[in-house]
Amino acid sequence: MAAASDPENRGAPMSDLLGSARELRQKLYRLEVLLDVEKGSRKSPRGAKSPAKDAERAAALKRLVASGLIEANGVPGQYRLTSDGFEFLKTVRSKVGSAGALDWMRADEIDFSRL
Repeated sequence: MAAASDPENRGAPMSDLLGSARELRQKLYRLEVLLDVEKGSRKSPRGAKSPAKDAERAAALKRLVASGLIEANGVPGQYRLTSDGFEFLKTVRSKVGSAGALDWMRADEIDFSRL
């Protein structure tokens, strides 16, 4: 009973939840960057110019290159989808957008670990 009232034990689930939420947000941001690369966009999607956003975008691009979803386009700062990246987006669209509207019911069938 003492363990349940221990503040350290109560903090662990909250810390896990916050870590999971942070990881999900990063994956969604990397998906957003991947979609921008598909469109040929070089700029941050929301026009953000802050150094923190630039660093976050750079980290997302680095992760997407490492996972093989994008590659350098030959021009500094420009990227293009690889065939794996194209297939990944095709899978995402077929699972969540096949009925015309967003439907996240089949999102668990997508391997988001690639992001």
